[in-house]
Amino acid sequence: MKKKFLAVIAALATVIAATVATSACFWYFYQPEEPKSLQNL
Repeated sequence: MKKKFLAVIAALATVIAATVATSACFWYFYQPEEPKSLQNL
């Protein structure tokens, strides 16, 4: 029983980690526009 419970917890932790890692990729590729006041510098 304990082994099955720990396996479920490990599976849930893996799914959560994969979800967080995937959503972080979108932030990595996001690049805001440069303000016009900084373009001439």
